[in-house]
Amino acid sequence: MQYAYTTYALGESAFSAGLTPPPGIYVSTVIGTYDGKLAGTADFGGVTINAGAKADIFTTALNLLYVPDRKFLGGNLGLSITVPSGWVDYRAGVEVQSQGFSRDASGWGMGDVIPRVQLGWQRGNLSYTVYLEAITASGRWQPGFTPIVSMHRQGIDTGGAFTWTDKQTKLQVSGTAGFTFNFENPQSNYQSGNEFHFEWAAGFECVSGLVIGLVGYDYWQLNGDSGSGDKVGPFIGSLNAIGPGLSYTTIIDKRPVTFNLRYYHDYDFDNHFHGDTTFGSVTVRF
Repeated sequence: MQYAYTTYALGESAFSAGLTPPPGIYVSTVIGTYDGKLAGTADFGGVTINAGAKADIFTTALNLLYVPDRKFLGGNLGLSITVPSGWVDYRAGVEVQSQGFSRDASGWGMGDVIPRVQLGWQRGNLSYTVYLEAITASGRWQPGFTPIVSMHRQGIDTGGAFTWTDKQTKLQVSGTAGFTFNFENPQSNYQSGNEFHFEWAAGFECVSGLVIGLVGYDYWQLNGDSGSGDKVGPFIGSLNAIGPGLSYTTIIDKRPVTFNLRYYHDYDFDNHFHGDTTFGSVTVRF
């Protein structure tokens, strides 16, 4: 895919992924860090970057989720919107008119706003949810080797998630599977291939409200890149990651509050930036 990076935030789903919460308004703040590098060449906004390119990224996001009282098809309907922003620092060797240069680009900007609709049910120990979200290509973007926060390719991501909890052993297992359908970047005429992602989490509730365990994700690009702006060929990417994670839910000032912390280390990668990612979030129900 263009920029050797997916628009779907790998690792955003983990513990309790299949749970659409009870009616209410939920406000989440998310902070993430990423330190990665690229093993081969890739297209970066119409510029070819060489192997060894590095990316340091700091992101923040605000998510608002509304779950109405009324049931829909027997389940809980959720409507949400995520507004991200971030600071990026890219360092790479670039090729311009067959000449090589060392470049550095850094800066702040807004990311792509992502609206989402989901519908979830619960049957005994099993919770499951289906969802549909849009990538709006509304964030900071410029052609060339620039400090982009958005990759300027619209898309649709859809899939489903489950969470199974054994009340006797306190074991919790969650998974999310989804497909990302990318549209062509109209400014660079680059069509990134479609993608599949699977995220998982498995842990034990050690004490009331505290789940500790392992998290991970697996990502595969399903078809090659194309378009008149594609100068690097099919460039089919894949990526896997694993790491520790925890989730803690408690009551603060009579309001349910959930804290999440996860770390992912990438491995078994191809044609994709790879490195280390950390997510931290706080969710409050109103």
